[in-house]
Amino acid sequence: MRMSWMCAIGVVLCGTTAAAGSPGRPAEPVSQSFAAVARAIGPAVVRLDVTGGGQEAIASGIVLDTRGDVVTSRHLFDGVGATPSVQVTLMDGRRLAAELAGSDAATDVAVVRMVSPPGDLSAARFGDSDEAAVGEWVLAVGSALGLDQTFTAGIISGRPQLQGPSASDGPGSFLLTDAKVNPGDAGGPLVDLEGEVVGLTTSVGVGQGGGYGYAVPINRVRRAAQAIVQEGHAGHPYIGVGLRELRDLAPAARQRLGALPSGGALVSRVGHGTPAAQAGLQAGDVITAVEDRDVPAAAELVSFIERQPIGSRLAVAFVRDGRSHRVVVSVGDLAP
Repeated sequence: MRMSWMCAIGVVLCGTTAAAGSPGRPAEPVSQSFAAVARAIGPAVVRLDVTGGGQEAIASGIVLDTRGDVVTSRHLFDGVGATPSVQVTLMDGRRLAAELAGSDAATDVAVVRMVSPPGDLSAARFGDSDEAAVGEWVLAVGSALGLDQTFTAGIISGRPQLQGPSASDGPGSFLLTDAKVNPGDAGGPLVDLEGEVVGLTTSVGVGQGGGYGYAVPINRVRRAAQAIVQEGHAGHPYIGVGLRELRDLAPAARQRLGALPSGGALVSRVGHGTPAAQAGLQAGDVITAVEDRDVPAAAELVSFIERQPIGSRLAVAFVRDGRSHRVVVSVGDLAP
């Protein structure tokens, strides 16, 4: 398994300053908040041991529901064959056999299902990752370095604009955190101080400035996991455009594009044969509204498209060469 994909956590409980609480909630020492979150999320975090194809891997998972479904990172199953052996270890040490229910490469999400789930499973509480703010305290939980359950603290350091080769991934597709990560915790949760999961840790990037962990926003994870549980696979709504933020354009690029609106998502490329291409969208267009909802930036457009039913038809308003246009675009299903 590639070490660069393994996300993890070591134990860090520190600080005595007041935590920023929710409106109306009394502030309390950060260490007490961390400890309370650890107690709350602990029973819903499991260790996963996967063997197959002559390989072994250790990672983490989040209990999705009390029926025994556990969500984790898909890359855990790279190279272990079509029918790997999966063992789930609960917080109290119980070890249970599980099977791979399905996976999705585009989101790096997989679901394993316990063969005989116990009646006292504790499912995680899931938050709204769209509301997760840069600078917010989070804990990362997992099975770092082969340990059963470890914790580290940090903040959400950013929402990086990572563009995937599919032209469907867009700005804000990942949460970046400076919580310490180590091999063994891919698939573990990123948890806010309310005890709600906001991300699924998936990879770690190491450079001259140190290491940062990446997490898939939990809203995206839950959509993929629920589709796998219900249908056996995850669909991927897309229209087939690459996007850029208008604010990132250099002056020379702005001049080439002519008159631009104050807000919107700049189409940087259109995939051949995609729904966007069939509707007539072109590189250089600026999408300003979908279904009469303003599109202030590219991230909002990506989030909106991801929530639409496959096969639905959307009215898209855009600006080209300073003139307003309107087309109808069908939402397709992007094959992984």
